[in-house]
Amino acid sequence: MKIFIVCLFFATSLFAKNTGFSDEVLSLFLHKDDSKVAGRLLPTNAFSILESDGARVKVKVDGFVNPKAPYVLYLNDSQRIIVAAFSKNTQLKFTRRVAGKNGKWDKVSIEVWTDKKEFAKNNKEMLARAKTLYAENCGICHTAHKTQEFTANQWPSTFRSMVDRTGIDKKDRWLVIEYLQKNAKDFKETK
Repeated sequence: MKIFIVCLFFATSLFAKNTGFSDEVLSLFLHKDDSKVAGRLLPTNAFSILESDGARVKVKVDGFVNPKAPYVLYLNDSQRIIVAAFSKNTQLKFTRRVAGKNGKWDKVSIEVWTDKKEFAKNNKEMLARAKTLYAENCGICHTAHKTQEFTANQWPSTFRSMVDRTGIDKKDRWLVIEYLQKNAKDFKETK
């Protein structure tokens, strides 16, 4: 029994080491040596680190795609919480695709490359920082809206309509949007 528990702990720790998060938008490349950016991975979204080669790492990104717009990966199968987005003309090769049923979006995985850096092991600190940015900047002109005042699909346009009047840096805007969407009144966890 002890051996089983030790093996389970070891396997869990290995898996945890291979999961990464970023608090900034990451450029994605289809191949290790590409100089042309094919897409972007948005902050606070999990990815698996598959291998490291020089200045780049190969990552696996999971999400859902609307078959009518297969170049955007979403966090779940019904809300527009973006995980990653690629140029419309990019030929994406999903490593896994499970067709959605009853109008639900397809569940997919894609393996791409990004620049190597120190990735976080979870998104708790970055979501806390986003919460602070929102609280300290979005209540200047009026009382800050509660995160659950809007739906996940409403938050991006609501935030963008007012963000230029705040002190939130451009590099942190997607971080705050992801925080707001993941705390919206209708937020749906991934399956």
